[in-house]
Amino acid sequence: MQKVSPKYMKTIESKIESKLKFVTPPNSEIVETIQIYYDEVLEIYQEAFISLIECTITHSSLLNKIKNSYEDALRIRDERIAQFIVQDVNDNKFSDYLSLMRERDARYTLYFENVALQLKLRELDGSARDTSAGRDPAVRAIALDRCREQLSVTQTELKRMKEEYAESVPRREHDALDARCSTLRGRLHALAAEHEALRTAHERALAQKATVEEELIECKEKCSELERAGTPRPEWELCGDFIGGGRERWWQLASGLSSRDMLRVLLKELGPAAESEHLEYFDGLGMDPVIPPYLRYEGRVRNLRLSRREIGVIINDIWLGKLRQPRDISMQDYVTHYFEERYQQPSVRAEWAYNLCAGAEQLLDEPAVKLFWGVLHGHLSEHIYWGHRAQWYTLKDQLYRHCKDGETITIDDFEKITRSTFPLKSEVDIKNLSDVVKKQLKLKLNAVDINLDKLFLESEEGFDRSELARELFRQRQRAQDQYIREVLGALGGRRARVVCVDGLKRAFAVVDPAINHIRMDRYIRWAFSAPACELSSVPPVPLRTLLARLAAGDIERVGPRHRATRRAYR
Repeated sequence: MQKVSPKYMKTIESKIESKLKFVTPPNSEIVETIQIYYDEVLEIYQEAFISLIECTITHSSLLNKIKNSYEDALRIRDERIAQFIVQDVNDNKFSDYLSLMRERDARYTLYFENVALQLKLRELDGSARDTSAGRDPAVRAIALDRCREQLSVTQTELKRMKEEYAESVPRREHDALDARCSTLRGRLHALAAEHEALRTAHERALAQKATVEEELIECKEKCSELERAGTPRPEWELCGDFIGGGRERWWQLASGLSSRDMLRVLLKELGPAAESEHLEYFDGLGMDPVIPPYLRYEGRVRNLRLSRREIGVIINDIWLGKLRQPRDISMQDYVTHYFEERYQQPSVRAEWAYNLCAGAEQLLDEPAVKLFWGVLHGHLSEHIYWGHRAQWYTLKDQLYRHCKDGETITIDDFEKITRSTFPLKSEVDIKNLSDVVKKQLKLKLNAVDINLDKLFLESEEGFDRSELARELFRQRQRAQDQYIREVLGALGGRRARVVCVDGLKRAFAVVDPAINHIRMDRYIRWAFSAPACELSSVPPVPLRTLLARLAAGDIERVGPRHRATRRAYR
């Protein structure tokens, strides 16, 4: 049984057939022409589909969804095609433009070559005269107009391109400039490294120059001191006229000896009373209260003739024992207690006390013996020894703390640690300490390591027998002398005859701004010999007496005179 279509379907089919008759199928292979044909056919079927939806009531909603889906798909397709076309046009715009310009130039070139060949051909076959008057002027006029038009367009386009690409750089030029920049950057780094090396060398040279200038100033001061205090060398040959045997015997005795030894020989020859070593016995000084307690004895005392080493051992033992006692005990009282504790018999005790004093008097050229002798008689402050000892052990602890393997350290590290431990020492002092260390350990020129165990090895005579300790003591005394000279300058110089407590306080505050009140009070009490009374009740003292007291005390600078100010660099 044949199925019957609805009436509206026949109407729609007839409309489709009638409209398709007006659409001509494409005869070309061009994609754009084919696309136009199919777009027209699609439009006819879209109209028929809309009519079908309107006539079909049962499935109209489903057909509407189908129609909308196809329209959305077609719309998305058209948008994507448009995007691809625009992107492709943008990418190939400049290249297409250049290709068109080349094609135009080639076309004009071929055209004019063709015209030239035609003219040459006409000249060859004799027809050039007939056509030159007719066609050539018109062709030339047309070609000239076209050339002018193309020239105007080309100039306009060239101007536009110059404006657009004015700041553009060709790749070849860019690569060349990049390579040159890399070369110049390498040269800049090399010059910067060379400049840094030269700057470091310049700073090192300036530091060496400053060190040499300080050494020069120190040498000038030493020369001035020697010129002031030096005396002419004695005419030793005159001594031969006053001893038995004449000058011949004198030269036999004094040949090859120093001035000090010559003086000893002369004193021995002049009489046994002049030299204690010729005495077999000392006469006791008695029991007068004016005599120091350790020398109070009546009778004769045997001369033990103690050597230099024995004197040093006894003095060091006294200092070590004094270290365990309260500081307020005077040295005379402790020496008395020292001999009483060790020797029960008064005669033996007197022998050691008298021989110690006799030996110390002969060894006053030794700094350690001179310091002990001055403290024993109250001429020097006991704090000088304790300050010197504290410096020694502070330096020792710092060096051992920074050593590599527990016993060695380099010369450079020694100088750095010494500089940080004693910031007030100059570069000359640090260099002198290094030279003394090398001399004490007998290091070779190329040696760089210091053995701390050997450097700080203490004998029975004490730490102050080493050359390093002596150099520390010498620098300490020299710094104290400089400090006292600055205080004298702050007091007004030698013109000030008397000095009061307030004036000395102001001088210390000006010369040493970092000093604290406790240290200043100790200095002032020592200078005015007022250990216990109120400072406000202390009367002024003569300047000469004050300077002598300061020189005999432990007066040490705390900080630099001018405080360093930190500069802020922008």
